[in-house]
Amino acid sequence: MERVYEHLSQAVGRFFPPTCMLCLDPGQPPALDLCPACQGDLPRDLPACTGCALPLPRADAFLCPDCLQRPRAFDAAFAAYRYEFPVDSLIRRLKYGGDLAVARVLGTLLGQVAGTGHALHVQALLPVPLHRRREAARGYNQAGEIARFAGRQMGLPVLAGYVRRSRATAEQVGLGALERAENLRGAFELLRPLPVERVAIVDDVMTTGSTAEELAAVLRTGGASWIECWTVARAAVSPARGA
Repeated sequence: MERVYEHLSQAVGRFFPPTCMLCLDPGQPPALDLCPACQGDLPRDLPACTGCALPLPRADAFLCPDCLQRPRAFDAAFAAYRYEFPVDSLIRRLKYGGDLAVARVLGTLLGQVAGTGHALHVQALLPVPLHRRREAARGYNQAGEIARFAGRQMGLPVLAGYVRRSRATAEQVGLGALERAENLRGAFELLRPLPVERVAIVDDVMTTGSTAEELAAVLRTGGASWIECWTVARAAVSPARGA
């Protein structure tokens, strides 16, 4: 199936060459709508905490103070970029603007960066599920679309139908760390045991890590022994709001 997709992408690329969605210069074949120059200008999340992907001021540190004091429910975290311009703009276009084409760019970028080493530690990707009403209103799950293209880039399966968001939660935007954790408590439900032991949770943005922590706790009950959190971007959260 992946080989069929690759041939289709090449064919589509010949008739509809990729165009950079940031500067409108030619994109990168076969189907990345981002030019090399704009891709090179994206704000990488380096250096970063290996526990929660929080941007760090020095390259010689591996964990932020919060992760040193309180281990996370997941084993490691990775973000391809920092939640800064133009990555933040692209994510908002996907999440709130209905621009589904952005998912292919963000998913491919996540797959490219994670594929340089992080993909060695996991066997499958599991996107953060949306509640059915919110997904129906939006028309898609942005995390699922990102995971689909990231998995395709790395040759990793995407697990669907194993966890659901059983409770509609309020939007996380504007909430502090404690409020986010309380908002998500009990929001996910395991539907069946996982077919793999090492899995990466995939989402668009990581802010406090509350979503990933709640979901990771559920995945443990499903047989996951190693859980990472992969996101396109990591927001730098002030100490007053938590990490």
